[in-house]
Amino acid sequence: GKLMAVEMGAKMTKVDKERKAKYSRGEGNTTKGVAKPFLKRKIKRSEKKITMGSMRAAQTEILLPTEPGVLEAEGMERTDRFSQEQVAGAVDMQTRRKAYNVSLEQLGPYRASFTANGRKLLLGGRKGHIAVANWDGFNILSEIQVQETVRDLTFLRDSSMFAVAQQKNLYIYDAKGTELHCMRNHRPQVNRLQFLRYHYLLATIGSTGMLRYLDVSTGANVAELPTRLGECDCMRANPWNAVLHLGHTNGTVTLWSPNVHEPLVKMLC
Repeated sequence: GKLMAVEMGAKMTKVDKERKAKYSRGEGNTTKGVAKPFLKRKIKRSEKKITMGSMRAAQTEILLPTEPGVLEAEGMERTDRFSQEQVAGAVDMQTRRKAYNVSLEQLGPYRASFTANGRKLLLGGRKGHIAVANWDGFNILSEIQVQETVRDLTFLRDSSMFAVAQQKNLYIYDAKGTELHCMRNHRPQVNRLQFLRYHYLLATIGSTGMLRYLDVSTGANVAELPTRLGECDCMRANPWNAVLHLGHTNGTVTLWSPNVHEPLVKMLC
């Protein structure tokens, strides 16, 4: 680019100077008053490296990702009413090519889970179908039929292992669908799963309203918290602080942390 030519001795334009100023590291050190030749050369080399670094950072600015897109409704419109066709028609051609439809009508309804980087997709059908796929292009990597009800599933640390809440027990599988563990201490049934990837904890909630935290590195339960609010079929984790949000069948929403035996927040919605 133009800034690369500047490195070879070309003159900088006003626009180039503004781009370079964004990545400037402040006023540099001067060799004025430095008596030792070795120290003077060292300061000059250091300042040259800093200058070149800011210029190259300005040069690669064009490669930085743009701000994430948003949906803006006009007037009485609601964003939850926008169809996929409307969204695809408003984005650029490259993004539009990434859209595709997947029809899974026979063994559903399905639950889905993504890896942290969004590259792998885990699907679990209510009638026992489990599949791991690449999200880009949707090519199936592995799939199994467990011949049991699948209530929920989630990837663990990465795509190499995933947990499945089946008819009676909680199971751990590897990426190829081989059963690794059967957790029988989560009975009678697990309804929802959430993996706290920064804490290596797998949270489960089920028909008895017992919230359990499983350490996936040791296989031991680190906390068992009775909610005393009956069956729970809705659980989500806050990605910023790992606080679990539970939605109970009696209309109560509670917030939980493994170190506190009472809900952090309890409200009737």
